[in-house]
Amino acid sequence: MRIKKWQGRKVLGKIRTRAGTTLVELVAAMAVFGIMMTMAVGVLSPAAKLFLRMESLQRAEVILDNTIQELYGIAEEAAGYVKIYPTGTTDVTDVPGGAVGDVLEFVNPDKYVMLVSTGGCGATEIMVGPTKLSTEGEVAEGRLLKRYYTTESAGTDQYCYKDAAGNPVARALGTAFADEYYMGNDLKITFSFPSAVADGDKVAYLEAHVALCDSAGRVVVQEDAVLDLRYEAVRKDAVTAVLPAGP
Repeated sequence: MRIKKWQGRKVLGKIRTRAGTTLVELVAAMAVFGIMMTMAVGVLSPAAKLFLRMESLQRAEVILDNTIQELYGIAEEAAGYVKIYPTGTTDVTDVPGGAVGDVLEFVNPDKYVMLVSTGGCGATEIMVGPTKLSTEGEVAEGRLLKRYYTTESAGTDQYCYKDAAGNPVARALGTAFADEYYMGNDLKITFSFPSAVADGDKVAYLEAHVALCDSAGRVVVQEDAVLDLRYEAVRKDAVTAVLPAGP
């Protein structure tokens, strides 16, 4: 059967009028989509926050684990006496040791006195004997810091923590990790002797409580560690850091 041209055009015209979406339909669809997205964001936002929190916690645990591994290596260098300064000690000159504290001191196999702490320090003069080599900048609190000193004379454990003018000095110093490594957190370490170890007794191991805290001081992660000593060492509470000898 033959279709007339005008009939074909009429049919096509009807098809064209049914194609596309009206403005009202588009606005309604967008409104429904917006509602659905709002509901989805409301559900996903807590999940996203939880994911970020868990990721941050995992990174903090990695930092803590690496710090403890570093402490294991440090403790193995103790080859003479071992001393712990009371918590909060910033200047160790003429300060006796105790059972618990946040500054660790010992003599290493190279006969240098070594200080380990997280309390930071001011600008420090690096000295070789009476000769000044350089000045190291200030180290902020919350960083694992290692400082080395030369004893004043052979056969003694005494050394100078500062010069005659009261400025901090050292044979060498360095931080175990870069500042960025801590991700804005601060490291806190409390060292302690085993309860049965008294002044003058041999020390087989040390105990350490290691914590990573946020900028508000809240503990993010923490762990207790036992630091075994490789060499024979004894606990020493006597004064070891002294003032420079006079002229």
